[in-house]
Amino acid sequence: MNYNKVMEEEISKIVAEGKTPSVLLHSCCAPCSSHVIATLTPYFDITILYCNPNIEPYEEYEKRKQEEIRFINEFPNQNKLTIM
Repeated sequence: MNYNKVMEEEISKIVAEGKTPSVLLHSCCAPCSSHVIATLTPYFDITILYCNPNIEPYEEYEKRKQEEIRFINEFPNQNKLTIM
């Protein structure tokens, strides 16, 4: 199944309805989430759930979390974009 095509079809429906649905997006780091955010922010209000318990030590986890927060704050989003 071509999931990109499925996504494009769903986005077409959203645009036709004139709605801005909300989505909760799990993020393990800023680089991984950046493309998804750029693709979805024109159509969705996005809340980022940053969680990656595999990162050790804790200082590295916090460093990556702060980078995600910086990215979200600087991204020129078209709809609501927040982090939990």
